[in-house]
Amino acid sequence: INCRTAVMKGYIADLLKLYEDWHNNDVNLKNIPIRRALLHCLQRASNSAVGRDALVAEGGIGLLFQTTQTCLTMKGLESLVEPAIQLMRKCNPKVPLPLTSDKSAFSFPLPGRPVDDWDADLGLYDGSLEDDSDEDAENEEPDNRDYEDDLETDVNKLRPRPEPDRPLEQLGQYVCLCPELHHDFQDLDSSSEIDESSDDDSTQEGDLNDQRSSELPSDRDENHLQTSDFHKHYLNCSRKGQVGHSSMVDRLLEKYGICIPNHDPRLYATTAANTKSIAGYSILAFPDFWGHLPPQEQEPMAKRPPHVQRKKVFEDIQRLICPEDIINKVVFDMDDTSSQCSPDMCPSSLRFFSKFESGNLRKAIQVRSHEYDLILNADVNSSAHCQWFYFEVSGMVAGVPYRFNIINCEKGNSQYNYGMQPVLYSVREALEGKPHWVRTGSEICYYRNHFCPRRGQKHSFYTLTFTVTFRHEDDVCYLAYHYPYTYTTLQTHLKMLEKSVDPRKVFFRQQNLCDTLAGNSCSLVTITACPTSRAWKHLHQLRNRPCVVLTARVHPGESNASWVLKGTLEFLCSSDPVAESLREAYIFKIVPMLNPDGVINGNHFSTLMTGFISCLMETKLLGS
Repeated sequence: INCRTAVMKGYIADLLKLYEDWHNNDVNLKNIPIRRALLHCLQRASNSAVGRDALVAEGGIGLLFQTTQTCLTMKGLESLVEPAIQLMRKCNPKVPLPLTSDKSAFSFPLPGRPVDDWDADLGLYDGSLEDDSDEDAENEEPDNRDYEDDLETDVNKLRPRPEPDRPLEQLGQYVCLCPELHHDFQDLDSSSEIDESSDDDSTQEGDLNDQRSSELPSDRDENHLQTSDFHKHYLNCSRKGQVGHSSMVDRLLEKYGICIPNHDPRLYATTAANTKSIAGYSILAFPDFWGHLPPQEQEPMAKRPPHVQRKKVFEDIQRLICPEDIINKVVFDMDDTSSQCSPDMCPSSLRFFSKFESGNLRKAIQVRSHEYDLILNADVNSSAHCQWFYFEVSGMVAGVPYRFNIINCEKGNSQYNYGMQPVLYSVREALEGKPHWVRTGSEICYYRNHFCPRRGQKHSFYTLTFTVTFRHEDDVCYLAYHYPYTYTTLQTHLKMLEKSVDPRKVFFRQQNLCDTLAGNSCSLVTITACPTSRAWKHLHQLRNRPCVVLTARVHPGESNASWVLKGTLEFLCSSDPVAESLREAYIFKIVPMLNPDGVINGNHFSTLMTGFISCLMETKLLGS
């Protein structure tokens, strides 16, 4: 009531005038408490929408911005800076995201419901899909008898083993998921030896690849590949794109060989042709196609400069105060390709692209000469879950700092505030023999912004801002939330891993656990040690080994889990004595990617059905 009264009687303008007068006349800085009290009154008035609107209408944000800049140059006025900044952020008018719709650019018809009904059922994620078992438990009366009975010592009170949740006849269908239990291992009786000639050939091939990988390109034209060339000719996995004469990439592979362990670019391209995405992606991201090597040394956490968030907030406030300085030009739009800038039309702008597997960039807007607002695509069939990003950028000038603002993040806080950095992959450096994802970015911070959904829900967005200075002129680079690991990468890795193991020692089987909604295979991998012989005691020992179940990638944005499981798979298949002991003691059942559709389509949290995290385990794995 008091706030409304102050607004109705014009007190907001008076408070601002008083603050300005004290700012101009308090030369000796003896009345700072009075200025701080005036800011406190404005803070209280801004608790209501009418108060915030009045402060903006009276030019309060411009006044606060100007006076705060002066306070930063004078010692003793630091106590006025923080409340003034918070007041400006609070009163900065909410602006809808510059999108035609909050809904994802992609939709998928879910089983049993029309395509148009998904937004009505799902909408913005508000926690309604969370498990409410805790709430139900609170409403139940506690049974103290459970705490009084000592079931560990009173054997008579132990409950019998529960009956299966389905008839035993139905459990027979899961036998196929345990191939190690009914495999006959006839090859163990074979006395054939390893073909030495094949080993010699593979050794020679490996030496040749090592020699090729150590060479550096001498022809600059082969390194200086244009983005348009990649998209039109070289990284197209579609059947049509693969027809024709040898591409530049083929020549590069022939010249420099394959230097990435457990990775084959040609096999990757062949495998990618069978990966099904909602948008029908046919372009391959170069880092996934070419592969990458792990960091050469341990990477330290980035040190955050003091007051970096304050600096970024000031730059954001300047957009409201000086709108004439804002370019506001759309340079990439997944919804409207006609509005995108071509290199000829926008030679001074960066060029963006994300229409590839696991890519997620919906729109890019050039705000200032070297500053871009980026908007991520929501999860398929959803209006929310924006956090994961993976996109391509090109057309840069070397040595120039570019600021990137991802303006529709949803988490309330982020590790980016505590030393985490985005990762960058340079095509130029990869072709020079340094195929690495590297941590990059300076002036990194993560904070709540003034954007809101178009439909007006009470929902806050956050900005992840970072500055990148590219090393090479007109390079092709990729930026990502974390080291990407695509579904096609997994399938390629499993194929190469299966070929690398000795079938007489390692039992390795890749099976289709089930098909996803989009028709992709969800792989189940079985790893254990082959029995010493077909003798009954050896087969009996195998069939009585306990199972260890490992799963990863329920949430598509957690790509780090895939890298952990990749190392686990390679270790379990290795000749390390510890790995051999583990294989002899256990049967490993591994589902490396529980949510293939979400990973393929660049989702962060869900699969094609929000909240439908994975019927895979429920329908098959748990039943077995």
